[in-house]
Amino acid sequence: MLTFFWPLPYGRSSESLLLAGLQHLNSQNCTHSYLLWISLLALGMRLGVLVFYRDQLGMDVDAYLAHAQTLLDNGGYFKPGTEVPTAFRPPLLPILYAAILSLGGGLWGIGIVQVMLGTASVWFTGKTASRMGNQATGAVAAGVMAFDPLLLFATASLMTETLFVFLLSLFCWRVSAINEKSAAFPLVTLGLIGGALALCRPGIWAWGGLVGVSCLIIAIRKKRMGLFLRQGILIFTGISIVVLPWVVRNWVVMGQPILTTTHGGYTLLLGNNETFYKEVISQPWGTTWQGDSLDRWQIEMEAEMRADLGQQEATGEIARDRWMNSRAKNWIVNHPGSFFDSSWLRLRRFWALAPHSVDEENRMIGIAISGYYILLYLASIIGLGFWLLFRKSEVPVVRVLTFTLLCVVSLTLIHLVYWSNMRMRAPVDFCLAIFAGGIALGFTERRLHRTASTKDK
Repeated sequence: MLTFFWPLPYGRSSESLLLAGLQHLNSQNCTHSYLLWISLLALGMRLGVLVFYRDQLGMDVDAYLAHAQTLLDNGGYFKPGTEVPTAFRPPLLPILYAAILSLGGGLWGIGIVQVMLGTASVWFTGKTASRMGNQATGAVAAGVMAFDPLLLFATASLMTETLFVFLLSLFCWRVSAINEKSAAFPLVTLGLIGGALALCRPGIWAWGGLVGVSCLIIAIRKKRMGLFLRQGILIFTGISIVVLPWVVRNWVVMGQPILTTTHGGYTLLLGNNETFYKEVISQPWGTTWQGDSLDRWQIEMEAEMRADLGQQEATGEIARDRWMNSRAKNWIVNHPGSFFDSSWLRLRRFWALAPHSVDEENRMIGIAISGYYILLYLASIIGLGFWLLFRKSEVPVVRVLTFTLLCVVSLTLIHLVYWSNMRMRAPVDFCLAIFAGGIALGFTERRLHRTASTKDK
């Protein structure tokens, strides 16, 4: 590895330096070492973030930890501190946290597990991009993941991002290995991972639908319906093994076969109501919904719900979810212009370069994050172009690019309608890392073409 970092003779151009480095990454002696070193760097950075931001581990904003503790204390998936069944939050992360707590891990145990999951995400991203292209593409993609600010900060938060991105990177790594001759086990395994994704962040169902439709269209065009049905049934079997117990449980204890959660109505109404429009959308960029106003809106909403549903029914999760869904959809239909404005705000928040509320003390961090994402967005666009230019006929590349592009599209569309912020974009950054890996492919392929041209002369 020392030869890679050793200074080259004076007079070499920056392009020559870059090409020499990429050529070294593709050498046989560097087949696995680059990914190991990048993964170790990612591990160290995530440990540093965990230590520096350790206080965030005590901030259970979405009550995932509370759900986990209630699961241990009361023996069921209940509303925190009660024995009332709930489907408000997806169950996978609370189950993971409960397992860690049951082994005596505590908050630090959860943090260490998230460090390992984040590091594994870097590893699988590198392996996927390497399988699609070469060792240099894997190095670039893994490096992007290692330094990604959203994924780094997620290490110290009790949210779904770290687990979800790990599962997504594992899923795409398995996708890159699937071919026409794949046996049943790899396909069922792929479905198992897909089911876990759905139990971590249910919004992924939209992505699954787009992937299914695209695969069906390709199968019809290429007259491969038999292969499509065989692989689709095996993958669906894996998904069902993971998801079906959740659906059956909800049917038994909640009275409805809920596939996702009862949280959708709230997240839809939260960003589609008159108060939010006046307090945030009509205000300058960066305005946040302040606590007092949000509290008043929630109190008024509860009063209206009880008036419409009655005191008893308004306590039911399913009835509440449906009422909020209905209220949000009515507002959207009656205020199309305001909905367009709110969707535009959500789009800007989703693709923001930095958190929209950064205090003066952290201003330089915000600037650094913005610089990182400007470079990443540019690298993703250019890299995607190189993938399509040099690898568009290779099945693993086309498959992974199709899956990741549809992931970007589906999550963007979901958060045009539902509540949105920069944090919810974390899974997309994995896709952007894969795209950015194409930058290395462009340079290495260009060098190969130059070498071939020189030999011909």
